[in-house]
Amino acid sequence: MTTARRPGRGATHRSVAVAVVLVLAMLSGSGTTLAAVASSASGDGPPNRLDRRDKQPVPGLLQDQQARYRHLAHIWNHRVVPTGLPRPKRTADPRDSGVDAVGLEAHNVDFELGDGIGFYVKSLAAAMVPHKTGAPLDFDDPDSYDIHIYSGTVVIRPDDLDALFNRYVLTNEPRSLSSVSNHTRDGALEVDVGARLFGFIPPVGGLPTHLSGPIKISKDGWLVYTPDHVSSLGLPLLGLLKTTGLSLATITPLDQTGVQLEGNQLLMDPERLFPPPRLHIDHIKSATLSKAGLTLVFDSSKADPKFSKIPVSSDSYIWLQSGDARFFSTVLVNTRLLMKNIHGKRLHFDLYHYRAQTAAGRINGLMDGSLVVSVPNSFDTGDDADPSITENAKPDPN
Repeated sequence: MTTARRPGRGATHRSVAVAVVLVLAMLSGSGTTLAAVASSASGDGPPNRLDRRDKQPVPGLLQDQQARYRHLAHIWNHRVVPTGLPRPKRTADPRDSGVDAVGLEAHNVDFELGDGIGFYVKSLAAAMVPHKTGAPLDFDDPDSYDIHIYSGTVVIRPDDLDALFNRYVLTNEPRSLSSVSNHTRDGALEVDVGARLFGFIPPVGGLPTHLSGPIKISKDGWLVYTPDHVSSLGLPLLGLLKTTGLSLATITPLDQTGVQLEGNQLLMDPERLFPPPRLHIDHIKSATLSKAGLTLVFDSSKADPKFSKIPVSSDSYIWLQSGDARFFSTVLVNTRLLMKNIHGKRLHFDLYHYRAQTAAGRINGLMDGSLVVSVPNSFDTGDDADPSITENAKPDPN
């Protein structure tokens, strides 16, 4: 049987001291100073009034604090939906802002979905939309929401392409292509890959094959890679394929979600090319290949969303505005959340490990209800197979 220990006199004194400090902190946080307290007590501050319920005097200082709280509560509950995003459809309450989407603005961010799969975001205006109407956006379940892209510019670098194909696109069996290595230059994507002819020859590694060619945008918004040079072991293959009536799709069949070979063209659906959450893209204005990678520019026939000014200055950030979002087990109603790097560097955000990344940083709450989440780029994921995310060493895509 365990007997509870009563605190000694020193502990009692510490408790009183802590209470005094908290009270003073509360007063100073609300803009009230000790001088104001003394002024109120001496009769120079706000006048006291009589509470109608219990006939007790209410200090003028308390009246000021209550008025300030009511003012702040009005600010916290005020819905500020970015211009151009869907307007509120439901009446707001303490658990539901009535807004179905969380606005997303990002600038100068390395956005990773996990395992090195991602892209560089130069700028982005989007909305994160839960599949279930009225439900908060759940960051722990990327399959439960979509990202609707309105406008912006992203760069898929060669290393990003390598990770995308080797760790996601080509992971299903049987694998017609393996060990993909991508290089980009002005106007062309160069690919070195192991090709398994007809799905089984050779069985291990594949036949070393080199492809080079441009990427264009089809009428339905797909990315179309059309190699104008294909060789294996130094021997040109395109001419041979035409002579024999074969194609790349014939000798290396590939038909998976988001990617398929048709004839000698590789077709990629940008909305299904990446792991969840699924992307919804209004329109791809351009797709440009350069040394930096594949640059995609998005636009829309709809109004370009306009977001409020971010609460603190930063040249690299993710800003979530409006709607309701669930992080960990907490739901933010009327979301206003800014994420930035804790050391002032370019933010490298890892969506699939956001819990570990957030836990390694700090969260500050502002008087207007905004949260500023400052996180490191390097942190321990707690995963034995992937123990840490290291500082992003990729150069700026210029």
